This record gives sequence, C-alpha cells and structure tokens, in this order.
Amino acid sequence: MSVRTAPRLLLRAQRALATRPIAASFSTASRAATLARPTLASTSFSVAARPQTRSTSSTPHGDPGLAPGIEFRDLTDAEYHDIADKDMDILHEGLEVLCEDFGNGQWEVEYSSGVMTLIVPPHGTYVINKQPPNHQIWVSSPISGPQRFSVAPSGTWVHHRREGVQLGALLEGELREFLKDNGEGQDWEGVGLK
Repeated sequence: MSVRTAPRLLLRAQRALATRPIAASFSTASRAATLARPTLASTSFSVAARPQTRSTSSTPHGDPGLAPGIEFRDLTDAEYHDIADKDMDILHEGLEVLCEDFGNGQWEVEYSSGVMTLIVPPHGTYVINKQPPNHQIWVSSPISGPQRFSVAPSGTWVHHRREGVQLGALLEGELREFLKDNGEGQDWEGVGLK
C-alpha cells in the first residue's frame, strides 16, 4: 500500500463505520458512543468521552453491579489497605481459634499476601482475599458461592448486591452450621468481624 492510498482507506473505513447500524446489544446511546472510530489524523482509534457520574461504590471506577440502595464508602488506596489488613488479621485470628478448638485436627487456615484459605473437610474450602483494584474483599464459599464485599459507611464489610448481608455474619453463620452438625461450637466467639 502506498502512502497516498492510506488516507483514502481510512476515509472509506470511517464512512463504513458511520453508516453501519449499531448492534442491538447496545441498550443506550451513551454505550454506543464509546465505540472506537478511526480518525483521519492518524491510524489510531479514539474513544468518545463518557459522561461523569458519581457512584456510591468504594471502588475507584465504580461497580456496575451495585444494587440500588446499598451504600459504600469512598476510600483512598491507603484507607482501603489499613481497613482490609486490620479486618483480615481479625478474621484470621478468629478462624485460627475455630480450627484449633473445634477442627479435630482436620481444619486448617492459612493467610499470606492478602489471601486466606480455610479448609474445612468434608464441607470444602473457603478462599477470602483482598481485591485492591476494587477496594473489596472477595469470598469463595463452598456453601454460598462467590461473593464481593465493600466497606459501608458504618465500617462493616457489606455485600455489593444483597442488602443486609455482611461478611462477618455470613461466614460466622455458615461455620456455626458446620459446628452444629458436629454437636459443638457453642463456646466459639465467632470470626470477630461486625
């Protein structure tokens, strides 16, 4: 291709994109406006500016899956790490007591580099980890499945989609059911989180 034909090809591509109907999967004009369009000035693509909206999410870029009515604190990275590290340490201590006192030598908890693994045979394995880019804690539970939690204005970790679900209460409730199955655990003080 010669240097002279490149601008003509770009112009044809731009016209083709401009006249092509937008796919039905785009539900709003604002989403369609974000499609990349070639420019005549260069061979790079530009993206239309999106309108700025304020989200109640504590995530830096917002969370499109937020349920209406659930509020989250806006946190700096430093605030998130302070809160998350403190609460993960509290959780780790509570789960260590659980494993040592009620696990019959089979239950085990490990915590390293922001990832906590709780193995509770025969029920399964919990993975609880920090998600710094989203300012969240993610949980994978053998009972309730994968879930995400953000810090509410009250300082508790709350589910990002289900109102009234808190990280500490969810874990404690599931683990107490395991203990009930074994006929023990009334003395366990819980996970230690609100």
